[in-house]
Amino acid sequence: MPGELDIATLGVALSLVTLSMTLLLCVAAWHAGIEKGLRHWALGNFAIMLGLVLNVYQEHIHHGLSVVLAYTLMTLGIGVTWLGIRAFKGQTQPQTGPLLAALTVMLLMWVFRFQVDDMPARIVISSVILSGMSLLCARELLIPAEQPMRTAYWFTGFTALFCAIGLAFRAALSFTLLPLSQETNLVPMQSVTLLGAMVAQIGLACGFLLMTHYRTTIALHRLSERDALTNTLNRRSLQQQAAAVLELARQQEYPATLIMLDADHFKRINDQFGHQTGDAVLCHLVSRVRQHLRNDDLLGRFGGEEFVLLLPGLDTESAVQVAERIRQALCAQPWQNENLPVALSVSMGVACSDQHGYDFDSLVGVADAALYRAKALGRNRVELASVPDQELQDQMALRLLSQFRHNLDV
Repeated sequence: MPGELDIATLGVALSLVTLSMTLLLCVAAWHAGIEKGLRHWALGNFAIMLGLVLNVYQEHIHHGLSVVLAYTLMTLGIGVTWLGIRAFKGQTQPQTGPLLAALTVMLLMWVFRFQVDDMPARIVISSVILSGMSLLCARELLIPAEQPMRTAYWFTGFTALFCAIGLAFRAALSFTLLPLSQETNLVPMQSVTLLGAMVAQIGLACGFLLMTHYRTTIALHRLSERDALTNTLNRRSLQQQAAAVLELARQQEYPATLIMLDADHFKRINDQFGHQTGDAVLCHLVSRVRQHLRNDDLLGRFGGEEFVLLLPGLDTESAVQVAERIRQALCAQPWQNENLPVALSVSMGVACSDQHGYDFDSLVGVADAALYRAKALGRNRVELASVPDQELQDQMALRLLSQFRHNLDV
């Protein structure tokens, strides 16, 4: 069936497909902003398109263009595509390899066309090198990754693997079929090659766009759940994630401790040094706090200079030790201004699920009451939430502390 297809028609179709995919990638690259990879893919696809078009019409073009230059451009195009994949992943882009591969193809195509004129050798050499470079692209993409990026990586990676297998099969066939009857067997091989090239062009372009789309979606989702200044969880995302963590802790019956943290005298810092310095101090605070947290711990900005830490698996005693280390670290390393250091201390309230249950709002309430107490007792200290038996006795005192806190210079 492939041998019955008109080569000229397939050539026109391939030219239109590659041109469309190239224009699509160029438009996407134009609007990509700082997104890395798309410009490489647009340039690589353009080089592949020129090489395919020149090679399809080799009967009407000098072989210096339709053979030597065509395969060089295709090799360079796949090499630039590989560089784009590495750029997209934030890796280095060693340009020496693609350039050497393109120069090698150029030299060998010239030798086996103008010195020896051996068509099977040209097909074998070009197919093997192009197959190897396609395998490099597939290797970069067929890796473990979190969803949804894994879907995009694997879709594009398997398309590149399909190209590599097809080109390797093309090289193998050239050993057996072409030497026996070049004219008879060249037509079906060309037809299959053109059809495969069209499928690969569409698949790779769609895969690259899918990778870019998913990365943008992940970035937007991250922005929607992060505080713009401190890059901690915002209040809505903190409530959602904390509820899930606490529910898991309840089901598996291990403790979880919540810490309310508030920067002392933060209004003074803003008034004395300005709001830009205040923002820098908050970022410094967050960076120091993170040094004492584990990967599974949650850190979110509850509002203003108040932060919430959720430490799954830690009981009250262990969590208090963490809180003390954070408090001491912030006291020991103030934020360094251009002229003088800005001293920073924090007050913290600690509430554990062992005494107060696994409801997030309840833990926040009792931890906030402990924070009020820490403020009223002089700041720069860690206070434990009252146990339930003492809540009625402390209710009036907590109200007074709460009212007093609103009158403090915080």
